[in-house]
Amino acid sequence: MSKYTNLTIIKIIKKLRNILQSKNPSVIALSTASAVSVTGLAFISPVILLLKSSYQISSNEVQLAITIYLMAICVSQMFWGPLSDIIGRRKVLIFGAALFSIGGFLASLNVSFEIFIFFRFLQGIGAAACLSMPRVMLTESYGATEASGKMSTLLAFMAIFPILSAAFGGLIGEIYGWQMNFITLFAFGFIVFLLNYTYSPETIKNKGKKLSLRTTFLDFRSLLGQNAFLYFSGVSSIQAAFFFSMAGFMPYQFERLGASPSEYGLWFSLTSIGYIIGNIISKSYSNRVGLNKFALFGSSWCFLSIALMFLSEVPLISLPLTLASACFMFGLGNGFILANVLVLALSSVEKKRVGSASGLLGAMQMLCGAMLGSLIVFVGGDQQFWLALTILLSLSIVSILCCYRAFVI
Repeated sequence: MSKYTNLTIIKIIKKLRNILQSKNPSVIALSTASAVSVTGLAFISPVILLLKSSYQISSNEVQLAITIYLMAICVSQMFWGPLSDIIGRRKVLIFGAALFSIGGFLASLNVSFEIFIFFRFLQGIGAAACLSMPRVMLTESYGATEASGKMSTLLAFMAIFPILSAAFGGLIGEIYGWQMNFITLFAFGFIVFLLNYTYSPETIKNKGKKLSLRTTFLDFRSLLGQNAFLYFSGVSSIQAAFFFSMAGFMPYQFERLGASPSEYGLWFSLTSIGYIIGNIISKSYSNRVGLNKFALFGSSWCFLSIALMFLSEVPLISLPLTLASACFMFGLGNGFILANVLVLALSSVEKKRVGSASGLLGAMQMLCGAMLGSLIVFVGGDQQFWLALTILLSLSIVSILCCYRAFVI
């Protein structure tokens, strides 16, 4: 073994020792955990049709694989925060990762669809812990300035993982069957568990502080009575719901256009790529233009993008590329909107209620996503693509009006 190799190994060992002895959690470990929730959705979307065929169920029933998952995240976010105040952030995070992992393994077994949905619900509960804890732990571990930089890494992971999940989810499902997708989620959850068990120490300083349910209720009631918060959270919830609902009905349209599950995963991943590019553009120009104006522009852009999806029904250009291009444009518009309305929503409330506002906003996004996806499939939007797009266009108009109303307040 060469002297250079020995020095390299020694450097790696020293770095690992520094990480283990660090009082602050690993940013990579927390960022990976934050990507659990979106991975659990994007990795399953390409195999929705395989699930439907395997269980021989209707579109409404297979939609539960997405709806139940989102509902579990929505509800669980409401109690993971208060519970972490009592028992600690680290315990909640590693328990959530373990629950997500176990749920993935159990869902891969040859069980009835009802039991499968229950295991999917468990995955959602675990994913909620992985979604909510990393942001809090970063904020508690680093100062405001440093935490902002660390948060960009976390957000980058949350943007990149859906791309990889959609691309590889369809490929794995098509070659090995949908069960392998859940085995992969089991492995991913286990890796997240190991990373945070090893590299994420406790960050809360005053464990045992109990949060009054009455105080939480009063905070939520106060937030729901503030017009600016309602308008901005409405825009955020509608736009996030668009993406979540597309994960449920887009596979059907891509199949009609001749795309296989693996091809669908690759095409639909353009939505997330567009979102990343939109975020970069927003970061560069939104402060110059104004956050509200840029969000209004983004809402209008999304309306146009959804309208362009109708082109996939035109015979001469009825191609996966046509629809994927419109999805890319939609992702771009989402990137223009979401970060800006999140800042606007949280800045419109009192500082003492920012934590409650953040939790309520996240829950509203998941709830709207679950409800919209189920509504579209229930009315037949999975089979009649124009019907799904009509619903999205109607809500897109609501989003534009909410932006405008918030602008004139």
